[in-house]
Amino acid sequence: MQGFKFIIGIMLIGMLGLSSCTDDDDLAIVSFTQSELEVVTDTLTTSRIEIELSSPAPQNSNVIVIAPGNSYANAYTTVPGLDRGEILITVEAGSMTAHFDFVPLESGIGFDDFQQNFEIIATGPGLATNTFEGRFLNFNLINERVQEDDLPFVENFNVCGPNGSFELPPEDWTLIDVAQNSFGTGGYFCYTGQGVTGVGTNPFTPDGEQTQGDDYSEAWLISPSISLGGAESPSLSFDFDRRFDAPIDDNTLAYGLQISTDFDGSNFETANWEVFQPAVEAMTANDPGFDNIENTGPLDLSAYEGEDISIAFIFRAADAYFQATSIRIANVRVE
Repeated sequence: MQGFKFIIGIMLIGMLGLSSCTDDDDLAIVSFTQSELEVVTDTLTTSRIEIELSSPAPQNSNVIVIAPGNSYANAYTTVPGLDRGEILITVEAGSMTAHFDFVPLESGIGFDDFQQNFEIIATGPGLATNTFEGRFLNFNLINERVQEDDLPFVENFNVCGPNGSFELPPEDWTLIDVAQNSFGTGGYFCYTGQGVTGVGTNPFTPDGEQTQGDDYSEAWLISPSISLGGAESPSLSFDFDRRFDAPIDDNTLAYGLQISTDFDGSNFETANWEVFQPAVEAMTANDPGFDNIENTGPLDLSAYEGEDISIAFIFRAADAYFQATSIRIANVRVE
């Protein structure tokens, strides 16, 4: 009798085990459609990541995917979004597929390639995963975007810094002495006062000699060509200081800033130059009564969107003694 009960027990266990296997067979196995996905783009468009089911989903359910790393919200987002480290993807009853979208962020990826791993870690009712097969996806973004502008353009005048040559102009800049006073002191030189590294002017005469009559100076410091081809709402900023306010005449300031869209580095005389009034106003706002180098804040360059521009800082002095303003310029930035 005891032996008979033992046999019945074995049969029941076997039947239960068979029922469990039958339930497993009824589950739809989910997996990434591809284990390696490479997307080549020059526009950073959204990519769809597909998940396939081995059979129709028996009911409404879900799949949970994780994205190890710290790039989410910096280099990309997803739809559905990542919530507490997980992407919850809905699966409709009867469906053989599911998906989520990878949305690259230009601000974080820029012009670089990008790689991200994804893993299916859990499934809802009616779904299951294999132990390893199909659970992992290596996503590779091959970024063929071409930078359409030179931004940010930054000139810190390192040539005037501790390891610089102290020879002006900086690389790729152009320095033109339109007119020079008889003492040769009417141009730009390296300036490192007030905690900045930049350029400055300070016409002077040896031993304080007073000049006789007009002894006019004019110097232009011109940036290399800066492409604003792909820029949206570009702006210019720089640090500026002026001392000893001495206009050339009632209509001519001792300083200025002009912009050209056709200066090629050598055609100074024939290039077209436009006064950039926002910069002139920012320069004029600086108090000439004491040393106070200040940043102009962003000055709107949107009128030049899509253009290649050259920026010219202009200095003028009526003579090399009483009629000379001194200016200082540092930290030029276009972005």
